[in-house]
Amino acid sequence: MKSLRLLALSCCAAVALCAPASASEPAEVWRGTVGTLPVALSLNQGSGDEVYGQYFYFKHLRDLELQGKRDDKGLHLQVLDRKGATTERWELSAKGDALEGQWRAGKRSLPVRLQRVDIASLRAGRDGERYRRAGDDASAFDALRVSELALEKSKTQQFQGHQLQWWREPRTGMELFTVESGVDQPARGRVNTILKQRLWRSAVDALQCTSAPESDFDQTVTPRLLDRRFLSLSLMTSYYCGGAHPDFGDSPLTIDVRSGRELTLEDVLWLGKGAPPRSAGRGDYDSPGYKRLSEYRQSTLVPWTIKTLTRLHPAEMAKPKDEEGCDYSDPDVWGTSIWYLTAEGLYLGPYFARVARACEYPEWSLVPWKQVEPHPGPALK
Repeated sequence: MKSLRLLALSCCAAVALCAPASASEPAEVWRGTVGTLPVALSLNQGSGDEVYGQYFYFKHLRDLELQGKRDDKGLHLQVLDRKGATTERWELSAKGDALEGQWRAGKRSLPVRLQRVDIASLRAGRDGERYRRAGDDASAFDALRVSELALEKSKTQQFQGHQLQWWREPRTGMELFTVESGVDQPARGRVNTILKQRLWRSAVDALQCTSAPESDFDQTVTPRLLDRRFLSLSLMTSYYCGGAHPDFGDSPLTIDVRSGRELTLEDVLWLGKGAPPRSAGRGDYDSPGYKRLSEYRQSTLVPWTIKTLTRLHPAEMAKPKDEEGCDYSDPDVWGTSIWYLTAEGLYLGPYFARVARACEYPEWSLVPWKQVEPHPGPALK
């Protein structure tokens, strides 16, 4: 489910084809046609003259992986099947501010013409909302894909005194809800924006995953808490995107209803001094904020979690008598806890290696509010 988001070209196609960009730069994204079929293409710079990426037909929105090289004559790309045989070839060169060339598959050959995507201009234009759906931090490639999707109303649900309206994206079957009552209008708007962004991103994940042969992607959304302070929900996903094994995992979402801000665990439970450290965002593993956060979790949060859960659930937290049991006393399984909020308290879930994944998501690993409230994070004060 990891999408490719990397290199950017300079301001003209000719420069792009001659000078490789840094791998830290965002992907170069192009839109155009293969024959008469609309496509979008995303490319990343590898080592040396290597490039890699993917493209999709707007009709299907599922990825086909590309690899190849860039030289002074242009781009030379190919699509490989699972056995490593070439099924498509692309030969592209700069023509003004466009890329033009040929697509070939066996004896078939079609003309290709692509224009560089200026996502900032699209988001600022008349149809800008379509390209902002997944959030302004979504890649241009994902923004193009999401712009082709639509939502349809599904069921309504009463949950903890609030009405929820469920929405479904029909191409992928992804579902999520918005809050329709019980929260004032400004707060409801902020909360629903985050919820719909998560729904669009789940649809993108599903399309990327199911691009692989014999793949599968299924997600179950469960609201856990909705009160005057917090909305918390689980998004449990089971998926097989190719490779050796299928997998599953929860990616919960907790929002401060008052501020309309997505929360971290430290916003709710804070055992340290001063303000909680923060990372700059996804993949921010080298920043001082992330390092401080990691050190805090290992030195403070994990010992507190084990001590608290052992006091609350001594039998479940006892070290197993044999290797077949689930060792919840192991500090390593609590370092990156899955968490969400319920009416009863804070759920903390362990993370195990693949061979012991059946040990994850125990029903009992909940810390009551009376154990959490003495250690309030900024959102709980």
